[in-house]
Amino acid sequence: MAWQGFFIPVAPASPTMKRLFLLIFIVSAFVYTWKKLDEIPLLVIGQPSSTGTIQQKREAPFFNNLRAKTDIPFRVTYRPLESVGFKDTHQLQMLKEGTIDLASLRFMQNSEMEPSLQGIDLSGMITDHKSAQKVIAAYGGTVDHYLQARFNAKLLGVWTFGPQEIFCNRPINKLTDIKGLKVRVASTAMGTFISELGAKPVVVSFDETKNALSLGLVDCAITSAASANFAGWPKYANYNFSIPVQFGLNGYAISLKKWNTLSYEQQGILQKAFDSYLQELWQFTKVLQTDAKACNTGAPCKFGTPYKVQSSSPSPRDIQLSHQIIMSKVLPEWGERCEKIHPGCRQTWQEKLSPYIHNFEANDLKDNIPLQ
Repeated sequence: MAWQGFFIPVAPASPTMKRLFLLIFIVSAFVYTWKKLDEIPLLVIGQPSSTGTIQQKREAPFFNNLRAKTDIPFRVTYRPLESVGFKDTHQLQMLKEGTIDLASLRFMQNSEMEPSLQGIDLSGMITDHKSAQKVIAAYGGTVDHYLQARFNAKLLGVWTFGPQEIFCNRPINKLTDIKGLKVRVASTAMGTFISELGAKPVVVSFDETKNALSLGLVDCAITSAASANFAGWPKYANYNFSIPVQFGLNGYAISLKKWNTLSYEQQGILQKAFDSYLQELWQFTKVLQTDAKACNTGAPCKFGTPYKVQSSSPSPRDIQLSHQIIMSKVLPEWGERCEKIHPGCRQTWQEKLSPYIHNFEANDLKDNIPLQ
């Protein structure tokens, strides 16, 4: 005998029940739509993924968790730089046009458009993390002012990749040993310092540098110990001269158009989130720098790939030579370019930074920078 299932008759829904179900559906749809309409889209362009641990382990997680951290209804779309189809030299223009909402701003690459991004990290000016933070505290507000005035963008904070050092395919025991060599630089702004040493600066993007080293298109390249390790530069450039040519300052900037859509309370919460994140990032870059140097020289390390880089430290004479080039060439050249865009720029720089830079005595500044 075939099994017969039970049939349980269901009474038709009453008009009251139908109205209740309809009301529940309408309210649910309204809440869902309201939440969607209440969301704040935030398109964020980050560092290139090739920059390594900082981008992958710190920056990306911060933005992916920004909504939960701030309780602001952001709909965050975070993309590493190489995935969006434009070069890092166009970040400021994209912010100005409103094409992107927030950028992990690469200072040196954008310094051609905004000279204050070079002024806060002039070649050879900053030698350690403590000095870097003093410089940022003194001059960061000026950079923010210029960004808001010219690019409709607000600076949320500044951080560092760490000292930008020289990596070569041959021994470099003193600064003048790079004479006659082709040296990769991130922008023409760094080229003056390299040219004064008798070397040939070559602007090459970070992602293309490893290949340029492998093919002999450049003999040396400049970046931080951590970035060099992650990108595999020591495979072809296994000599390091550890003079800080720059300090690798970068920042985060949000378009004023997006910033002004936030309430005063939301602006404060977002700024506080960045302050906390950047404080942690500064501490991490110190640890990462030490670890990367160990990795590069074949010592035990945690984050990178072991290599056999031979590292040389600058002598007092190298430091003195670097200082002379900065005072006689780099600073006056930068000041002249900055004055054309921001009248009074040189005097502002001197007033804000000269008390904080150990390598720049006030008398030298006075003698070398004609004031308006």
